[in-house]
Amino acid sequence: MEIDYSKYYWKNDIITLRQPKADDWEYQVRCMFDSQARFFFNEEIEMPTDVEKYKKMFTENDNKDMGFICFAIENNDGRHVGICNLFGVNERNGIFGPIGIQIDADERGKGYGTAAFRMLGRYMFNERRMHKWNSEYIEGNAGSAALHKKIGFEIEGVRKDIYFHNGRYWNTVIVGMTEKQFFENNK
Repeated sequence: MEIDYSKYYWKNDIITLRQPKADDWEYQVRCMFDSQARFFFNEEIEMPTDVEKYKKMFTENDNKDMGFICFAIENNDGRHVGICNLFGVNERNGIFGPIGIQIDADERGKGYGTAAFRMLGRYMFNERRMHKWNSEYIEGNAGSAALHKKIGFEIEGVRKDIYFHNGRYWNTVIVGMTEKQFFENNK
């Protein structure tokens, strides 16, 4: 069956966002071996993992039961190039975030993260009636700082000495933007 994706919401000229599939477990395990990226993504260095145990955990998890929404990011060649997770959806107050994202080291700088952020921002503001997108990143994460700036986030503050890693404490930069700011910056 051939599908026409030209009018599909979750695809643009750079990426497709999709639900993770059971066979994505290899990608997820590969991500575990980029320790610095995992620290910036998950605020910690995870303990060593058993590949088979991780495979079972990943293939048996239901996306809805994880407390966040997980997306796989594919480039337009159909290659799995990253993951992103949407956290903190608060329907009552119209706020969401952050969105955690990890792009393969070999695939960074190609616009995949920016495209995913813009797609999810449009979805949350246009379809879920959200008003404010809250986010944060760990100081020193130049890629995340650049991504947030490119999308139009404003720095709202800094939380000092939040995460301990590599023998020192790291600050968290708090950023946010309203629906109006998002659409002004992402026309």
